[in-house]
Amino acid sequence: MKPGSWGSIWLVYFYSILCMASIGKLVPIEADIERAFNTTPAGVGFAISIVAVSSAVGATIGGGIIDRVGPRLAIIVTSVIIVGCNLVSFFSTSMFVLDAARLVEGIEFIGIIVAAPALIMATTTGQRQVRAMTLWSTYTPTGYTLGLLLAVPFAGTLAWRWTFIVHGALFAVAALLGGMLPEIPRSAEELPSSRRVRFADLFSIYREIQPWKLSISNAMLVSIGLGTSTVVPAYFARTHHVSVATSSSIFAVANVAMIAGGLGAGYLLARGTRTIYLYIAITLGGMASGFLLYAPWLTFSFAISALAGWLLTTGAAVAILMALLPKVVKDPTRGGAAAGLLGQVMAFTNFVTPPLYLSILSKQSPLPLVALVLSGWIISLIFLPAWRQARALPETASAVRS
Repeated sequence: MKPGSWGSIWLVYFYSILCMASIGKLVPIEADIERAFNTTPAGVGFAISIVAVSSAVGATIGGGIIDRVGPRLAIIVTSVIIVGCNLVSFFSTSMFVLDAARLVEGIEFIGIIVAAPALIMATTTGQRQVRAMTLWSTYTPTGYTLGLLLAVPFAGTLAWRWTFIVHGALFAVAALLGGMLPEIPRSAEELPSSRRVRFADLFSIYREIQPWKLSISNAMLVSIGLGTSTVVPAYFARTHHVSVATSSSIFAVANVAMIAGGLGAGYLLARGTRTIYLYIAITLGGMASGFLLYAPWLTFSFAISALAGWLLTTGAAVAILMALLPKVVKDPTRGGAAAGLLGQVMAFTNFVTPPLYLSILSKQSPLPLVALVLSGWIISLIFLPAWRQARALPETASAVRS
């Protein structure tokens, strides 16, 4: 495919949603895993979250390596590895084996989730880059939903393990399609001349302030989003007297609002809307919907409306941050390290978020949850990089690659 074409952008998006499906696919078959391996819900929860370990430890240095070997090769090799991980999961006979397979499977959040935006940044410009990055930002709700859909037909049956076969088969197709991904051309002059310089350069992103600011802004936003996703089903069940299954289903359907928010933000940015003004408006909307989300005096229907508003604003805010990612890198052909730092900081916050929110939920009062939501939005706004700059698009927005 031609570099920067919409075909290549959609193909990168396909890889990304397959990665996020790795998390969603275990949720419907949680009870089956518990029965098969005689484990607890906490044990399955660990199997779900362990995929984040790789990115928490090595996303930044992994991004630096991807900048050298190229995103295309990284995506193809990672896809093949994930096929093997799914086969191991299918034949696993204990939680130890399943957890080991999941730990290795987590490499996809470096080899694909870090490589994907790096490839988009290196092959697009102007309006197309903004729209491509905001589209890519919606991979989380789309991929999570895909994971649920992959597992639902097998959940509660003797064929529950086939969830891994289907996911692995999709990654096998993805690996074969990898030859269609564009390759970033590199000249010999671009490469450092010594091993010592190459190794040191892998850590150079840690010395750049703008990627750090974007990573912290994104981590705060993702943290309050993950925390809300963790506790809202139980909070709705307790406050509005509905079943956890009902509130969980509503939450899954409402994720469409998050995708709409991301695409809407991409449209506004591509039209030249000032980034800071848009982010302030979204922050105010997110704080208001987050406050109403935990308001015990609202009726259930109003609470669902607040949930939709919450997901709409968080989806839009994440899209804006992803659109800013190409602007915080010094060289658009080497965005892997910045994307890696973004993923690494996010992975660290994701480790502590669920237990923090669950411990607060057990205290009965929603006020601490509201405080976390409001402070998360404010910190995210404060750390928004280069917020005084005029527009999200460069003046040469017409220079878009076809």
